[in-house]
Amino acid sequence: MRRLLIAVITVLSLLSFSQAQSAPTAEAVPFSETNHPYVIGLGAIAGVVGVQYLLFGASGFPFWPGSVPSGTVVAPEISVGISRMFATTSAVLGAWAGLWLYDH
Repeated sequence: MRRLLIAVITVLSLLSFSQAQSAPTAEAVPFSETNHPYVIGLGAIAGVVGVQYLLFGASGFPFWPGSVPSGTVVAPEISVGISRMFATTSAVLGAWAGLWLYDH
C-alpha cells in the first residue's frame, strides 16, 4: 500500500511539474484548460487515504476484503477516517463536475 501511495504521489508531482514546464509564456492558459485541477484533486484524495493508512494500517479500510475479520466492531476513529475519505472524494468529484460544466 505504501508503494502504491508513493507511486501515486510521484506521478502527480511529475504531472504537475511537466504541466508547469510546458505552459506557454506569451499568453496565460486558463486554469480549466490545464491538468492542475485533476492533479490537485487526486492529490487531495491520495493524501486523505495515505493518512488513514499511516494511522490505522490495513484495518483503516474495513470495506477492503480481508482487512477486518467478519463480525469485528470497527473503532470510532476508523469510522471518522472513512467518513473523511468519502467526504473528500465526493468534494473532489463535485469540483470536477463543476469544472466540466463551466467548460461546456
